Amino acid sequence: MSDVSERFEQALHHLDAESDAGPMVDLTAPDAVLTKLGGHREERGPDGARTFWDEYRSVFATISTEFTGRVEGEHGTALEWTSTSTLPDGTDLTYRGVTVLDVAGDQVSGVRTYYDSAAFLAPSTGV
Repeated sequence: MSDVSERFEQALHHLDAESDAGPMVDLTAPDAVLTKLGGHREERGPDGARTFWDEYRSVFATISTEFTGRVEGEHGTALEWTSTSTLPDGTDLTYRGVTVLDVAGDQVSGVRTYYDSAAFLAPSTGV
């Protein structure tokens, strides 16, 4: 496992537990671009990383992420994960996804997150 992907996993666990995006921001390169599936904008650089990760964490009352798979390449890593959470209204939610990290040196230069957005929809009561 690359040092950057290991540090990313540790920083995400810290964010999950402490609601503190600081370690994620510290990993972010000045020219990094962060996007997520369903997002209508990009965030850029360390300031954008703080916004990106604070907005992500604000959706959950509690959350815990387990990394379940990894594919590493010359310029980055794809991390598969499952997150188990509680929403602010008390609803339990488990969902899965993949985060693709672009790496430049010892920093993250790009983040693209793809996840099962249907898990966030209320169950249908119709036929």
